Amino acid sequence: MATYHGMCKNCGSLITIDDSKENCECVFCHCVFPRDEAEKILENPDNYSFANETIDQGNGMVFGNSVTSGAGNGHYDDAKILEEHEVVEHKENVIAGIVGAMLFSLVGGLLWFILYQVNFFSSLSGVVAVVCANLGYMLFARGESKKGLVISVIAAIISIVTAWYLCLSLDCYHAFQEWYADGEINYTITYAQAVRIAYTFLSEPPIAAAYFKDLGIGLLLCGVGAFSFIRNVIRRNR
Repeated sequence: MATYHGMCKNCGSLITIDDSKENCECVFCHCVFPRDEAEKILENPDNYSFANETIDQGNGMVFGNSVTSGAGNGHYDDAKILEEHEVVEHKENVIAGIVGAMLFSLVGGLLWFILYQVNFFSSLSGVVAVVCANLGYMLFARGESKKGLVISVIAAIISIVTAWYLCLSLDCYHAFQEWYADGEINYTITYAQAVRIAYTFLSEPPIAAAYFKDLGIGLLLCGVGAFSFIRNVIRRNR
């Protein structure tokens, strides 16, 4: 059984709704009516008039005619009601969102890896990585926010940098294959071994400069390509 908030159509009090029942009952005025109506009223209470509502002009509190004074039961601030409803309905699961962003951002990393093999840098990789990461965050966290966008961008960068390192590892693997074929060495390595030792190639300044330059240019193009999408998400969550 799950519960959520609604608003009484008779007195305007906040009520708790049981989703296993078709109707709900206000504990203050005992009005019984469909639960869907209570939820709709809470979403936009200004469009409804309550037959038995009493408003205390001094503090803006709303309460039903079954509540007299002193106890404070049935007194609700409209802004607080709406705030609580918003938290119940739209609270994000950030941990799940991070998992979703990382998983979906792998699509952009895969695209980077494929395009890199033909010496092609494209902003498309960044766009795909950020868009997919943001989609993964929304699906897993069940919400979109600026925090989710930041997480999505970080996830996209991690995926692209990982793809870049895997490309470096593939070049390392091919180098060992060529050296072995040319008789320069008497052994070869697997791609898994290349992944473990590829970082040692970066100890050579010329090699490090070339690869980090590629990474920098690629990330810059990714940022340019994803800028429009990031700006639109920020605007939607102002």
